[in-house]
Amino acid sequence: MSAPPGTRREHSDQHTSTPNREEPSWSDHPENFSGKHHTTGLNIKVACTLSGRLAWVSDPMPGRTHDTKAIRESGFLDIADPPAHLGDKGYIGLGMITPLRKQPNQPTHTHRKAFNTSANKIRYQIERTIANLKTWRTLHTDYRRPLRTFHETISAIIALEFYRMSL
Repeated sequence: MSAPPGTRREHSDQHTSTPNREEPSWSDHPENFSGKHHTTGLNIKVACTLSGRLAWVSDPMPGRTHDTKAIRESGFLDIADPPAHLGDKGYIGLGMITPLRKQPNQPTHTHRKAFNTSANKIRYQIERTIANLKTWRTLHTDYRRPLRTFHETISAIIALEFYRMSL
């Protein structure tokens, strides 16, 4: 799906699972273990417009996929103008506008704090967009269906969410 102009910010979203009697448990899929979250799950990238409207959702990737690798492999940076995107510090070096990192053993300068505050005043929109997407029970609780059905489930939820937004 192509991202419209004015979209920005990607975010990783982990979805956990519990074992299913019909399928082997997620513990049989070590590629889905996220060291960052210390649990199994899948990594999904989300983008929204500056007004907070959901614009794009990536296909699920294994939970252990680093955010930078996931955004590159999703194709998101290839379909839109990267400088028009705002990301968190995990996306430094990808051509996006990102908050400035504090230099080790150095005080944070006032202009850096002001820039980061301005960026975060815009970035909160993606957090709200993800929170709204997680109102779907399947996305904020353990996924108890067979792992092989997750892609179809997330695709259906995304389609329903875009349909709801079009009403």
